[in-house]
This record gives sequence, structure tokens and C-alpha cells, in this order.
Amino acid sequence: MASIGRDGASWYYVVSNGTDPITFKPRQIKKRGFKTKEEAEIAAMEVELSIKKNEYFQGENMSFQSLYEDWIKTYALDRKQSSVDCRKKSLKCLIRAWGNTPIKKITTPVYTKFMNSLVQTYEYNTREITHISAKLMFDYAVNMDYLKENPTKKYRLPKGKAKKQVDKKDFLEKEELAVFLGLAKSVGLEHDYEFFSLLAFTGIRIGEALTLKWIDVDFENSSISINKTLYNPNNNKRVYDLTDPKTMSSNRIISIDPFLLNTLKEQKKKQTKQMEKYKDIYDDEGFIFTCEEGRPYSRTRFASRIRRLMKRMEGLNKHITPHSFRHTHASLLLEANANMKVISHRLGHATVATTDETYGHLTRGLEKKASQQFSELMRDLVDFNEINASDHTLSDANHDQKYDH
Repeated sequence: MASIGRDGASWYYVVSNGTDPITFKPRQIKKRGFKTKEEAEIAAMEVELSIKKNEYFQGENMSFQSLYEDWIKTYALDRKQSSVDCRKKSLKCLIRAWGNTPIKKITTPVYTKFMNSLVQTYEYNTREITHISAKLMFDYAVNMDYLKENPTKKYRLPKGKAKKQVDKKDFLEKEELAVFLGLAKSVGLEHDYEFFSLLAFTGIRIGEALTLKWIDVDFENSSISINKTLYNPNNNKRVYDLTDPKTMSSNRIISIDPFLLNTLKEQKKKQTKQMEKYKDIYDDEGFIFTCEEGRPYSRTRFASRIRRLMKRMEGLNKHITPHSFRHTHASLLLEANANMKVISHRLGHATVATTDETYGHLTRGLEKKASQQFSELMRDLVDFNEINASDHTLSDANHDQKYDH
């Protein structure tokens, strides 16, 4: 039987919900804020009825924010910090929308309507990560008996906006890359030439390049192994983690050409001098590119160095970032007519479709160029056939005149 009481100007109820199986203490459901005694009694009866039907869930009135805080603590117990940060970031838009909303009110239709509203502003990959994170959180709510069903379970992500295609302002053309690397060699700062050459000639992500170690380079077979990336959200060179690459397909071995192989050999010699110069503070962990203490550089370090060099490339109105060298590598491979599957492997994409979606539009110009080259190739043959056809016409005319007489 529910207990009804008054607290100042409002009424409340207390309903017994059995005994806690762990603490053996009575479990009580309390709610206050009712304007009249009758409202409190009706609400209490509804709760008692749901308990009898085994349909009452202890956390239904828990806010979305409270559920999130409860879940993220549990999730973080056996996850890497980078994974935890990823989940936090992906759920920010849901927290903004539903922070104080009771989770029982976030039904499948409510969830579907909100997620579909993101189609116009967020790319598919971003929405997918948000959906996966929300599903994990609501699975936790069901497992904890806070909810009966997971409202995200039946939702299917619409494709929505196509992935943004790479624009020509996002990468360097072959001649522009040559000028940039020339500047990096002549007026660049320490490691600039070697590091930017590595990015441009492999297409690897900057996080993968910063954590590359000498043990990852196979000089005998001219290849490098990509098996980790840098997690350093605060760009603090003293506080960082080495984590698994972005995806399973990002874990790969790629071939490198003689130029890059020799460039890395030169880098090895320079590093030996660097280690000697800073021997009192240098802690050798085997990284290829390091600051004075032997730690990996931060991502922002090379971003600022790119801006420094780009200022010297007069008349070039392009926004080049460390990631631009990845686009540069892909575009030059396409120009060289490399197989799309090979390009996909080098970039560490999960599927060829991902590569084609990002860079496929760049092949249109190449197709036009190929068509023009084919026309040039066939021109001599066409001219030959026209001449040959003309000769046949003359021969036929002579033949007719001969027999007319």
C-alpha cells in the first residue's frame, strides 16, 4: 500500500518495490511535486499496477544526462581513453537535445525523428558513430532494468548527404609538390623535408607517420608497416598514447620507392647526430621523427610548418594541411593510372567504394585526357584509312573506265 504525504505546498507518494537482492534493504519508489493528494494517489496506483504486471523499471524517470554519466563511467572501466573520448564527443548532440529529458520519453519515434534531422548537417560516418554510441548506452539502460526496450534498436541510418569529395584546393599537383618539397629542403626546419616526403610518397595519416618507428621500416624489402597511430588530443608532447590505427584495414604494409628509402636512410643519419646533441635528455624509443627529448612531435607542429612554407609559394591559393598530402598521394596515383584497389590498400580504406566515393570524381578529368590521347593515337590510323580509301576509289574509277571502252 502506497504512503501519501504532504511536503509544504506539494504532495508526494512512497511505494514499496520489494527488497534489494544485494543489500536486502527495502526498495522504495518516491516522487514528490503533486499539486493535490488525489494526483499523488492516482500516480501511486499506476506505479503499483506496473509493479504487479512486472512492467515497472526503476530508472524510467532518470534523465538522459544521468544515464549518460552512469554509463560512461562503466564503459570507461575497460576501454582505452581514446575510445572513451570518441563516445563522449559523439553523444554531445544528443545531450544538448535531451539532457534533462526522462529516458522513458525517448521512444523509438522520438529517437528516429531526431536522428533523421541530422541528415542535412552531419555526414553519414558522424551519424553512424553517434547512433552506435547511443545504442550502447541504451543497451546498458535495458541491462540495468532502467528501461524495458532500447529505442535505438529498430532505427536504420539513412545515407543522406554524400561524403564530401576532395577538391583540387585540398591537395598539391605534381609540379606544386615538387616546389613545396624543394622549399622544405632549402629553407625548411629540422625534419621538414623528410617528414613531408614521407607523407606525400605514402599517403599515410599524420598520426600514423608521427608514431612510425625504425622497426616498422623494412629496408631489405622496401616497405613500411602501419600498425599504430598517435592519440594526443591536447597536443602535449609529454602526454600521449600509441593506439591501434583508425580501422582494421588501416593496419597494413605498403611498398615504398627508392627515393623515399634513401630519404629515410638520410633521416637515420641525421637522427644519430640529434641523439648525440641532446644525449642528456634524449630518451630513444625508436621513433623516426622526434623532438629533442626523443618523443613524437605533436600534430600542430607540422601544421604550422606547412603554413610557413606555403607563404613562400606565391600565387598558390590553396589551404594545405598535413592531411592534404594524403589527398596529394591519392590524386597522383590516379593520374598514374594506378589500380583503385591498390590505392585503397595504400590509404588503409576499408573498401574500394570508400576510395571511389572520395576520389572517384578526380578520374573524370583523367578520362577526358585519356580520350584525347586515344584520339591522338588513332589519328595516324584514321588518316591512313582515308588515304587508303581514296586510293581504292581511284582504282575503281580506272577499272570502270577500262571496261567502258
